[in-house]
Amino acid sequence: MHFSPIPLLRNTGFALTLAAGFVAQAQAADPTPPKPLPMLECRRATGPLQIDGLGTDPAWKQAATIRHFAPHWKGTPAHSQTTAKLLWDDQYLYFFADMQDHDLYADVTEQDGEAWTNDVFELFFKPSRNLRGYYEFEVNAANTHMEMYLPSRGSGGYRRWARARKFGWTTAVRLRGELNSADTQAPAAEGWSVEGRIPWSDFAPTGGRPEPGAVWWCALCRYDFSKELEAPELTSSAPLRQPNFHLYEDYGELRFVAAPAQSE
Repeated sequence: MHFSPIPLLRNTGFALTLAAGFVAQAQAADPTPPKPLPMLECRRATGPLQIDGLGTDPAWKQAATIRHFAPHWKGTPAHSQTTAKLLWDDQYLYFFADMQDHDLYADVTEQDGEAWTNDVFELFFKPSRNLRGYYEFEVNAANTHMEMYLPSRGSGGYRRWARARKFGWTTAVRLRGELNSADTQAPAAEGWSVEGRIPWSDFAPTGGRPEPGAVWWCALCRYDFSKELEAPELTSSAPLRQPNFHLYEDYGELRFVAAPAQSE
């Protein structure tokens, strides 16, 4: 049975929260060198983008596709496949992610709630290697948001920084299946996708919009809860040596490219 996509729209006007897997105290980096991965490109958008959760606007055809999501610390492939794309322009950082998922689960609907306990897509950005501050954005399959700016890993998490400042990002979610089905005999879902835009003002604590050619560090991450799994699966685009999405020493490089490239 095929389920029609269900659009879910929400704009955050509230502030920060803790994201999945946050460790209140900084952990020492594993001395083993991380697995090298190609530098990610965030290319400049060639046209307008409608935030509808579909990722079908022509501008997305020029974006680099990020495919290497895995539990890298295990050295095994992912159970559920994920692809993502990033674009930017003068106003926004855009993202799109498509996730295979046979059991759609998200019961957190409160802004800044514990979305990491659901199927969730997360984006971590650290604009500078020399400064400790970094950002986390989360959106679950019910389109519930969490977001926060962390001055450092050791500065305290959710209790200290939740609602410390307002964010203005917008997302749309599309579901390909039934959300929160309790019927173990029901047909499997197919997955979900999320599309969003983050205004550069959300990055004001670290200087806002980057210049063309600038390099940030980032990890795109996911939690997948499923009746098929013994434990929730954590995956990331970055070669993390531990199941800790805040281990920014292992984040991949993200270069902001001024000109688009050929379609991929």
